[in-house]
Parts: sequence; structure tokens; C-alpha cells
Amino acid sequence: MSRFVFNYRKALREPKKIQRITENYSLPFAIELIPMINYFIFVAISFGFFLGVRKFFPSAFENTYVIVIFGIPLGLTILISKIKPEGKNIYLYFLGLIKYLVLIKLPKKKYCNDKVMDFANDQEIKFKSLVKVVRKNGCSQNTNENSVEQHDLDENGRRLGVLSDQK
Repeated sequence: MSRFVFNYRKALREPKKIQRITENYSLPFAIELIPMINYFIFVAISFGFFLGVRKFFPSAFENTYVIVIFGIPLGLTILISKIKPEGKNIYLYFLGLIKYLVLIKLPKKKYCNDKVMDFANDQEIKFKSLVKVVRKNGCSQNTNENSVEQHDLDENGRRLGVLSDQK
């Protein structure tokens, strides 16, 4: 009996597309949602920028509305869709970068094994004195050790030797 492995990665990563505008009207082709949103954002930014320039210099960019509405926003949309830092969407990359800066870098937190090191930035370290446990016969012993012989076994169960913690 053979085993079939199905890879759904490509199907599940298919971007969201818009084709139907209303119930009566649909486009002859599908448009991806994120580039469409990027395009309208860039249209608004470029229109606002050129409108601001035209307030100070009224004769500048007189017949460039085609470039302002189509050329620059379309070029920026294509550029943004091509840029993938660390293989991620550029917006998710910047969101992760901002989270890192705000939550880790600015508070100067230090981590060890995914736990915050609370005293890593302290300049002065204080040590407590240790208490030595002494048995009646004068030998020191840790409280969590026992004086029982233990046999060391390998992975096949054969005896290798005797371990003893007595001195």
C-alpha cells in the first residue's frame, strides 16, 4: 500500500483576490487585495504631495495628472510587492521590528532561555554565605546525596562499574 502526501501550502497561501464588485458587475480579471490597497494609498500620498507642491509653485507639474494617478503609485506598488525582507511581507516585517524595538531594545531587557534576566543590568552583585553541613564523623556531605552504591549500566543493560559517593 503506497502513501500519498498532499501539500496544501500553495493553495492555502493563495492571496485574497477581488473580481466581483457588485451583484450585477464583475471585473473580467481578478485583482489581489493587498496590492490594490497599496495602490490607493500611494495614489493618495502622491496626490497630496503634488497638491502641496502646486500650492507653492502653481505652474509646476501642470499636465502630469496621469503620472500622479497612474505612474508613480503603480511603480511604488510593484516595488513594495517585490520587496520581501527576511522572506516576510514588508508590513509584517516592520510590525515585528517595531515590537522588538518597543518591547525589548528600548527597555534594555536581557533574555536567557526565553526568560527575562531581572538582575542582568545590576552593577553590584551580592553573594550570600553558604552553610556547610557536617556529619557526625566529620565528613562533609551535600544534603541531597545518599551513600548508596549505584551500578552504572550501558544501553544494553550490561554492568559497567560501581559508582559510590563515599570517600
